[in-house]
Amino acid sequence: MDVDPNEIVTVELSWDNDDGPTTYTRDLTRRQLGYLLLQVDDMAADTETEREAIA
Repeated sequence: MDVDPNEIVTVELSWDNDDGPTTYTRDLTRRQLGYLLLQVDDMAADTETEREAIA
């Protein structure tokens, strides 16, 4: 099965803030989505490292 890295996918992003939850959607290519997920994974690893340093 081939995956087209230029295929457009819709991603829904949401987070909580002082005014309540905020949600919006963005159209990305699969390539952009892959890059975004790698960044989120790196951020999670950095957060875990910082938590371990505090403990």
